[in-house]
Amino acid sequence: MESHESPHGRTPKDAQAALDSLNTDRSALADHIVTPPWFYPALAAITTVIVAAPASPTPFVQLMVVAAASIALVFLVLAYQKRTGLAISRTAGPRSLGVLLVLGALVAVLLVASLALALFEGKPWVAVTAGLTYVTMLAGCRVYDRVYDTELRSGR
Repeated sequence: MESHESPHGRTPKDAQAALDSLNTDRSALADHIVTPPWFYPALAAITTVIVAAPASPTPFVQLMVVAAASIALVFLVLAYQKRTGLAISRTAGPRSLGVLLVLGALVAVLLVASLALALFEGKPWVAVTAGLTYVTMLAGCRVYDRVYDTELRSGR
């Protein structure tokens, strides 16, 4: 005799209800993870300070600038966690990971350019790399946020 029931007594309707519940939970989580409006400009500013650090007058000042920016970054992440109640330590899927990797690579290139300019007496031009860093981070983080939200809602 054939049976269409699972060995645990659950039916296909139960499975569909469970999947629907997961989709609802994913959407609720995505609704809850709303980035505060101050977060991306602050993150862009901190990153910009790090990229601009090579223009500092001495290596000690450079070190202090990077250390202060790093501490500010920690406080920014803690403020985000306190505001949202969530700690996001990984991407939602492959597209958000791709955006994050491209953004990281762009900032790394800008940092290397800033270091090269500072080494070869082009310190005034570091301001250009700093400006590009701010724009890159501000726009890139907004793209990342949209992609993250889409992946979180779709479960992919």
